[in-house]
Amino acid sequence: MSNIDLASYNRQGKMFSACNQTAATVTLINTSTATGFILSNPWGSGKKLVIVEGTFNYTTVPTATASLFWCLSVAPSSVAHATTTAITIYGADGSGSSTVSVARAYSASTTPNLPVYTRQFGYSPTTPATTGGLTFKDYIDGALLLVPGAYLQVSYITTAPVGITNMTWVEVPA
Repeated sequence: MSNIDLASYNRQGKMFSACNQTAATVTLINTSTATGFILSNPWGSGKKLVIVEGTFNYTTVPTATASLFWCLSVAPSSVAHATTTAITIYGADGSGSSTVSVARAYSASTTPNLPVYTRQFGYSPTTPATTGGLTFKDYIDGALLLVPGAYLQVSYITTAPVGITNMTWVEVPA
């Protein structure tokens, strides 16, 4: 997608964003009880979520190394997420909270299946305060897509990060 396409989708009210409003501890991949940030495209939505970009910002300095990943569900599922804590979805055009988006965003969710590591987007060293920033922005630009029944979450290897995640996506016909 080019920037021109993105601007067009945004003008049409088809671009959305969600962001944690408080810091959350990111969950390791091998559990279906996820915390941090989870974006879900419900089964039967009739839309695909084209992921545009995502950012993770540490709110506490990590005590050890961590690799951050976007993780996708292992397969689409007709089972809904359970025990959820919702994050409000907003129109990316500044129109406020969205009742149009088919997506669901959560800071906690019991997912219908386990995710798989899909795309690494950040690494924090053991001394991040002296070696670089603690914000990782990934211009995904459509390289990740959520079909109906799929979800995406942020996860890690080694040390659990604490921070705020945001994501922007476009909704197109499935």
